[in-house]
Amino acid sequence: MPTPAPDRAALARERLAAKRRRVANLRRRVVAAALATFALAWGVIAFSGSMGADTTTTTASTGTTASATTTTDEAATTATDDPAVTTAQS
Repeated sequence: MPTPAPDRAALARERLAAKRRRVANLRRRVVAAALATFALAWGVIAFSGSMGADTTTTTASTGTTASATTTTDEAATTATDDPAVTTAQS
């Protein structure tokens, strides 16, 4: 006795359902990977601190910057008195 031919519509529905499952699984994995990457990035930033300058280095160099600023201010005052220097700086 020959086996009955499968219903073509039922076969198409099964294939579409299988495709939907594969697409849903792929989307779920992509979303999970994106969330894991995001969480990992925030974890690294929280562990290592800010990406900017280190606060201890900034505090230590503040005294040096203040004296350099004073020197620059004195030079600017001198440059303002001398027109040739002002033109050279421009």
